[in-house]
Amino acid sequence: MTGPSSIQFSPDADRARLGALEVELAQRESDLARFKVELSDLQQRYLDEIGVLYAQLSGIESACIEMEIAQGLRAPVLAEDDDEVDPETYKLESCTNRSEPTDDLKRVFRDLAKTIHPDLAMDEPARYRRHSLMAEANRAYAERDADRLRLILRAWERNPDALFDDSSEDAQLRVSRRVVEIDQRLIEIDAELAELRRTAIWRLKGKIDQARAQGWDLFTEMLLQVKRDISRSMARRRALEISAREGGE
Repeated sequence: MTGPSSIQFSPDADRARLGALEVELAQRESDLARFKVELSDLQQRYLDEIGVLYAQLSGIESACIEMEIAQGLRAPVLAEDDDEVDPETYKLESCTNRSEPTDDLKRVFRDLAKTIHPDLAMDEPARYRRHSLMAEANRAYAERDADRLRLILRAWERNPDALFDDSSEDAQLRVSRRVVEIDQRLIEIDAELAELRRTAIWRLKGKIDQARAQGWDLFTEMLLQVKRDISRSMARRRALEISAREGGE
């Protein structure tokens, strides 16, 4: 069986791989930055154009409910009454509960922790790199993401800290170290993207993009829908106001 001490490194191959990784990293960093800007812009647009209308709609609906209660058309809502809980809100809150870790997840995490634990480092720079990976492993475990744990382990298997004395400063080792740094940053980018994909604004953007590909504007339709809802609520409020005046005569 070939041991770590017998692994041979090809300077040309490593430099070629480093060049490819540098290009990939630059593209991934650019993509991540672009996604963040697009999501931020969409979120601000939603708040400015749709959010304010929902706030207006909520005020009108609250006024209607108060008038309906006053006119005996609706039973008073008790504070402890759960019937008024928004099911979508409950759904989002309930999704925050983590499932119990599987035996496979526990095993992968234990194997990874034993391999990359910071206490195994030969000096402070190596300890810092191990600590960064260990922190990422802890996040992956908390999110029950066994695939990301395996990805971290695969990246570590190419880590020169596991094969070399960190006191060596030759050019080949510097190339290898840079490869490891890029591998670790790519893992971090994957983690950031995973976090973004779990947000409501990411899902909304996906729906808007999908609708645009089909030839229609979902954002504009959402805007028109809430305006229609406001119009209906205002008509309902006017009818209740007329009913209240006629009842008082």
